[in-house]
Amino acid sequence: MLFKISLSNIKKSVRDYAIYFFTLVIGVAVFYVFNAIETQTAFLKVDEDQREIIRMLITAISGVSVFVAVVLGLLIVYASRFLMKRRNKEFALYMMLGMSKWKISALLLCETVIIGIGSLFVGLLIGVGLSQVMSAVVANLFEADMNDYRFTVSVSAVLKTILYFGIMYVVVMIR
Repeated sequence: MLFKISLSNIKKSVRDYAIYFFTLVIGVAVFYVFNAIETQTAFLKVDEDQREIIRMLITAISGVSVFVAVVLGLLIVYASRFLMKRRNKEFALYMMLGMSKWKISALLLCETVIIGIGSLFVGLLIGVGLSQVMSAVVANLFEADMNDYRFTVSVSAVLKTILYFGIMYVVVMIR
């Protein structure tokens, strides 16, 4: 029942949720690209000096990805609060109809999980595509040989993205 109400609420507030959804998609895609750069540059045929520069670049990008995760987490918290404030009247109506605060919280949790899973899936798909473009840019930057180029998906970057995204969502649910 809550799932059905959640889906209808998302459809009804599609304009509000669209901003939230696309923000999450962009955040997930960027986070994946940052974390996949290591595996994307693994195939490059470069000399040892350039390989050392790439290692330093990967280390810097790993640090930046943590910063991106924190910013994305704050963005999720802000967007959740914004959506809750816009829907105060709706929540009051639910309470007048006899719905408990616990059920309203469960309803919000269900809506958030639906949007989160959808944005994670779409963001990873876009991130995989963008990481291929990023590998071509990095290869061009270092004038590397692209003859052995293969389409790759970084399993470690996917797992890292899912883990960080899950942690951020748990923090949002606690708040």
